[in-house]
Amino acid sequence: MSSEAQIAANRRNAQVSTGPSSSTGKAVSRFNNLKTGIYAKVTVIPGEDASELEQLTHDYHLQFQPANPEQRYLVDSVVHDEWLLRRYRKVESSLWEYALSSADTQSTGEAYACQLKVFNSLHRRIASVERSYNNTLRQLHQLQADVQSAAENSAEPSRAPAPQMASVLHSPQPGAPQAPALPATTPAIRPAPENLALRL
Repeated sequence: MSSEAQIAANRRNAQVSTGPSSSTGKAVSRFNNLKTGIYAKVTVIPGEDASELEQLTHDYHLQFQPANPEQRYLVDSVVHDEWLLRRYRKVESSLWEYALSSADTQSTGEAYACQLKVFNSLHRRIASVERSYNNTLRQLHQLQADVQSAAENSAEPSRAPAPQMASVLHSPQPGAPQAPALPATTPAIRPAPENLALRL
């Protein structure tokens, strides 16, 4: 158990600790309350807006509403890939500016030819991230469709087939009294003789 002196020291330290004071520290700490795990994989580098990544993450999680760790991983991977694609497109734009500003280039074709190796490397990287994005998005859609289908199947009650109405009307119920069968023909009634003698 903490002593009175330790408790007092903790209170004094808490009053001094006010969080990060630099702009870099504040930019990092703004994501402390997010629990997606995406920030362990994606770093906000200089020139990028951390609030854009925060908004992008929020939008994807709002759209897909991940309900378990597997779905959260896939959503975070989609965010990761889109963020990288945004970064690489900015890199491509900067690369064009660099190539065109070179003193010995006269056209975009020459600029591209001079930086062909760098452009090809960048384009391969972009294509790889696009494949990863599309595959992950397909997995996420399939996973959520499977979960929804399983939930719908478990919610449907098992129904017995309805009996045929005709068979109910014509089939006798067990234990019910049976109506007497009518004769096929009614016997003819003979007229009484007119003169009958009474015998004593």
